[in-house]
Amino acid sequence: APHSIDIHSTQEMIKGKRVLVTGAGGSIGSELVRQVLSFSPSRLIALDHSEFNLYTIDQELKNSEFYDEVMVPALVDMRDQDCLRDIFEKYSPDIVIHAAAYKHVHLVESNPYSAIINNVEGTKNLLANCVKFNVSTFILVSSDKAVNPAGIMGATKRVCEIMTSIAAEQTGKVYCSVRFG
Repeated sequence: APHSIDIHSTQEMIKGKRVLVTGAGGSIGSELVRQVLSFSPSRLIALDHSEFNLYTIDQELKNSEFYDEVMVPALVDMRDQDCLRDIFEKYSPDIVIHAAAYKHVHLVESNPYSAIINNVEGTKNLLANCVKFNVSTFILVSSDKAVNPAGIMGATKRVCEIMTSIAAEQTGKVYCSVRFG
């Protein structure tokens, strides 16, 4: 069932924390970055593998009063384990919001291997770092297409949800999936 978001508790969760948002230049990720930045994190690591998308959101937020000392644009492909580990070592995020994914259904269906590698492998690498670096909160941005998936995109998202649940059980921490419709 759809839930409304309690803005106050979200703000309390983020205030003073180090937050990593993946897919930071994407449609959902960029909106998450704007919102998180307004909630006073001590650090906001905006991660994307598209230089253009990352540059666009970074330039937009440069004029924000919260930008200096807080924003870290991270040009990283999550399939690159060394690069990803370096970000975790350097910034030690408390909260990870994972919005990065190939999600345009017709592109994904035409390029299933790319989608599986990007969505599943990327999430696997990200979760491994979250576990290793003791991230307290992990939020997977999933899709309503993960419910009884008919296509590749929904199937990759369902696998990511299952991996997130397994990591939650292993760590005993708040690792959850949120489905967008």
